[in-house]
Amino acid sequence: MEASGHEGGRGLRRNAVGLPGLIAQSLGVTAPEISAVVIAAVAATRVGGYTPAAFWVAGIGAIGLALIYGRFARYVPNAGGTYAIVRAGLGRDVGFFAGWTLLAVGIIFVPGLLISAAFLLQNFFGLVAPHHAFFSHAWWGWALLLAAAAFVISWLGIQISARILLALTALGVTMLLILDVIILAKGGANGWAWSSLVPWNNHGTFGFGFFALGVGIAMTGFSGFETAVFLAEEAHTPRKEVPKAVLGAIALALVFYIVTTFSIVTGYGLQDAAKHWPSDSGGAVVGLSAQYAALWFGKILLLLLAVSAFASALGTANFTTRTAFAWGHDGYLPRAFGRTHPRFKSPHVAIAVLSVITLAVFLGGLVWQGRTINDAVTFFSWLLQVGATGILPVYALVGIAGFVHARKFEGTVLDWLIAPVLAVVVVGVAEITNFYGQTGIYKWAPYVMLGWMVLGILIRAATRARVEPVERQAETVQPELAAGT
Repeated sequence: MEASGHEGGRGLRRNAVGLPGLIAQSLGVTAPEISAVVIAAVAATRVGGYTPAAFWVAGIGAIGLALIYGRFARYVPNAGGTYAIVRAGLGRDVGFFAGWTLLAVGIIFVPGLLISAAFLLQNFFGLVAPHHAFFSHAWWGWALLLAAAAFVISWLGIQISARILLALTALGVTMLLILDVIILAKGGANGWAWSSLVPWNNHGTFGFGFFALGVGIAMTGFSGFETAVFLAEEAHTPRKEVPKAVLGAIALALVFYIVTTFSIVTGYGLQDAAKHWPSDSGGAVVGLSAQYAALWFGKILLLLLAVSAFASALGTANFTTRTAFAWGHDGYLPRAFGRTHPRFKSPHVAIAVLSVITLAVFLGGLVWQGRTINDAVTFFSWLLQVGATGILPVYALVGIAGFVHARKFEGTVLDWLIAPVLAVVVVGVAEITNFYGQTGIYKWAPYVMLGWMVLGILIRAATRARVEPVERQAETVQPELAAGT
């Protein structure tokens, strides 16, 4: 039986979030609405109307990862989440690399998602209040307001964050599913686009390389499903509820992605989806609503896409600050990062530092790209590319850690073979394609993350001996971290 006191041994609030909140955390970061419309539109630039196929193939790898995360959650209930899992499976050095990379991914994705929410709000107010310049022309203004809201909510504790994530995600998904049903009920442009689910029957529209790149982009749409594991120290019964939350989140996300992308392609028509969806991006919900339902419904959906991006930023801030919190305890960051607020039990030092970094990213984007909506879209897309290059190899490490851990602790063939192979193959191919077929500023985006990874390796080599006593002390308090050493 698991203990469930008021407060965890390391300062986070114990017994603070249940299964619905854990699922909300995972789905909130995944941002199903954004992934199924905006990220899917990016995938459509590579595979056109066969975007639903890219998502179900990516989903196979995501299911493999979910099985591994679910198993690890029973062994390693730790606020470090993915970092702790990789460390338990592959040892301190690789665990450090995973945590180092994850911190960068979070630092990139939080401002990126806030910027995407900002330009979607610009789109929305451009439709409903075009004469108010601030509302429809200044992404940085919206980004600052949204950032303030996200960090205040995160500061107030995980209970409030989980409730807000659950409400916002449920509302957005429900409304988008209504549009899906309407499009399918009316038969779309040329009947249901069943061919969009069969990538090998694309009549030479694209080759394996482009499809692999599309799968890689789709895989970023699943990114975040695992973040319930970062709340393990704040869950009611983490060894039971966290595995259910991770597997439940990936199952719900996969079904939603297939249904929604299939409906959008059906609404456009298989051939026209390739022509119009990439340029329409989030505006696809407006055009399709005007065609099949009503323009006002499309405007509401556009607003909900912005809300979804905000919810994802909030969830990403939760997992990023908890990784920093764990690192503060484990000796890789200053001890202050391991502190929690005396009243709210949130990692307030990590939250404050992340808020400052987020503001710096906003300023950098404003100076580098500019303040128009197109500038914001470009900067967001670049940040997405950088972050994707980091999260995919970490997922591959989780797959390998799952294999090692399952072999050592008598896992089933599903645990040590099938799930790791599915995960590593899909994310490995997706990672490789990040370095091909890119143009303009996107061509060097992956190398920014690659440089960060190399820096992490050098820092680890230089500080390994100094932090070893602290690592041993951390493993005394949390013996699950020492499983792979």
